[in-house]
Amino acid sequence: MDLKGLRLNNLSGFYGGLFKVWGLLRKERPECCGSLFWLLREPVVRGSRFVCGVGPSLQQRLCEERILTLGQVVEVCGPRLDNAAGLASRLSLRSVRVVSLLLQSWKQQLSQSELALIAAHCNGLKSPNDNDSFPEMRCFPDLSCEGFLLKLDNV
Repeated sequence: MDLKGLRLNNLSGFYGGLFKVWGLLRKERPECCGSLFWLLREPVVRGSRFVCGVGPSLQQRLCEERILTLGQVVEVCGPRLDNAAGLASRLSLRSVRVVSLLLQSWKQQLSQSELALIAAHCNGLKSPNDNDSFPEMRCFPDLSCEGFLLKLDNV
């Protein structure tokens, strides 16, 4: 989860501290997600996997239109993530090219097996199983983080 730009001052001390500590950790996950359930729930905004590298205004529009997960993007753009015009229209954006670049970027971050899972889901051949276990994740202290010890003192 990308914590940049997230206002923590409105949270209680406990949750504010929790998010500060989360920012001090380096997270590692397997490249491929084998669970359709968790793949469709992967965040596309402020997430750790999909980079929304086109600027804060597009992230803002995605948040305002409640398109926050890969599953919601697939609903609008289709299984091949190729309906940039549809997503641009939903976001009230004139630049289909920018949305197309974003979709291309996200598509490149998916493995072939994940794209196949999404296609099978959209074709009605596979449905998400909410009993799937959460994908493996490992957390380590990010000692390369600038001011690591100073940040720990402020938690």
